[in-house]
Amino acid sequence: MCLAALAVSACDGSEPSDNGETYVQESPAAEPVCNDPLADPATLERNREADKTLKALLASGQADAVAEAKKAAASGDFRLVAAVTLDGIDTLEFGAECVLRGGLSPRMARVVTYFGDDAIPTPAPAPSPSPTGTEAAGEGAEDVLGDFARTFNETLIADPAYPYRDVCRARPASKQGDDNDAADTKKLKDSAQSKSQSKDAPKRSGRIYGYADLGPLPENPTLADAARRGNVAVLRKLLLGTPAAEATGDALDGPTTIDSPDLFGMTPLAWAIAYRREAAARFLLSQQASPSGAQCQALVDRDSPMQIARAQGWLAMVQKMKALVPENDYAALAEDPVLPDGNKAEFNRELAQLGETYGKIFNKDAMTRHELKFTLNAKGQITACSFEPKTVSTQFDADICALGKDVLQWKPARDAEGRAVRGDAKLVIRLRGS
Repeated sequence: MCLAALAVSACDGSEPSDNGETYVQESPAAEPVCNDPLADPATLERNREADKTLKALLASGQADAVAEAKKAAASGDFRLVAAVTLDGIDTLEFGAECVLRGGLSPRMARVVTYFGDDAIPTPAPAPSPSPTGTEAAGEGAEDVLGDFARTFNETLIADPAYPYRDVCRARPASKQGDDNDAADTKKLKDSAQSKSQSKDAPKRSGRIYGYADLGPLPENPTLADAARRGNVAVLRKLLLGTPAAEATGDALDGPTTIDSPDLFGMTPLAWAIAYRREAAARFLLSQQASPSGAQCQALVDRDSPMQIARAQGWLAMVQKMKALVPENDYAALAEDPVLPDGNKAEFNRELAQLGETYGKIFNKDAMTRHELKFTLNAKGQITACSFEPKTVSTQFDADICALGKDVLQWKPARDAEGRAVRGDAKLVIRLRGS
C-alpha cells in the first residue's frame, strides 16, 4: 500500500503523528514525582557529576580502574560500569552479571559508552600508547574501554563495602584465541550471547531476582540481606533495635526504613517475596511493610512486592496482601493482553507489504481510522478478529485479520491475582491511499 501514513498505535487509541512513515507509537511512562531516596536530587546530581568526571578521564586516557572503583565504593556509589547496546543496558561485556527481571535501568549503572551494530564504542576512550610510542587505533580503543570496565567492575564487586553480591557478580571473561587478540572478537551482542552460554557463567538456577546460592549473611547485614535469606531474627533486630546513622545530607545516607528501596528499586519485602521466604515476608507485613514497595512505587509497578508475588503465582501471598491495599488499587492489577517487544514493529513491516497490494483502492485524500480487534483465550491465542469500520475491500479486511493472527503473539490477559484469563485487545490503524 502506498500510504501517506499507516500506523498502529497503543490500545489506548492515541493518534500517531502523520509523518508519512509506518510505525508503532509507544507511550513513554511518566516519571512519578515523589521523595524516594533513589530519586533524591542531591543523589542524582552527585551521580551525574561523578559520571561526567569518569568519562572525561576515559576520554583523556587517564582513568585508573582500581582507583576509580575504590573511590566509588568509599562514596557509597555501587553502580557498575555498563554500556548501552541495541538490547539495553549491558554489563556482560564488562565482566559482570546482574540477575534482575528486565535488566538494569540507566540509573542503576554508570553508562560510559554506546555500542551500535558495528560494535564500535561511542564515544571511544583515548587509546593507550603502544611500546613503539604510536597510539593504538580503532579496535584497540575498544580494548582500552573493556579492560578499564572489567577491572572497575571486578574491583567494585570485590570491595568489602559492596552490598549487592546477591544480585550482581563478577564473571570470567570469555576465552580468546591463542593469540589473545581481542580485536578478533565478534560484535558486542554476539560476544554477550556466547558468554551467556559459557560453562564458566555463574549459575542462576532459572531465577529472575538474585542468585540462588547466597552464601552466609554479611557481617553488617542490611534488611534486604536478611530478607533474601529469610532470617527473621536479624530482620527483627534491625527493625526493632536502635538505628545508628550519621546524617550527611544525602538521602541515601539516612536511616534505613522498612520500605527503603535499594539500588534496584527493591524493598526488603520485595526481596523476601522474590526468594519465597514466607516467614520473613509475613514478619515484614506485620511491621507495616507496604505491598506497593517504596514510597515512589505503586501497586501496579513491576517490582512491587505484590507484582512479584503475582508473577510467581504465589496466590496465598497475593491474597494476604490484598487485605492491606485499597480495593480499587487491587482491581487495577488486572492486566490487558500485551505484545512482546518488537512484535508490533514486525507486524507493521508486514502490514506495509500488504498495503502495496491494496493502496490504490482507498481514497487518497482521506485519512481513515480503524480498529483491529481481537478476542484471545487464556493462552493468548486469537479466537476471533474484526476490522472496524470496514473498508471498501472485504478482502483487505480479511487479509489484515489473517496477518494479525499470523504475526501477533499476544501475552494473555491476567486477573488481579495473576491468573491468565480470556481477554480482548485492539490495535488502532490509520489508512490513506496512494
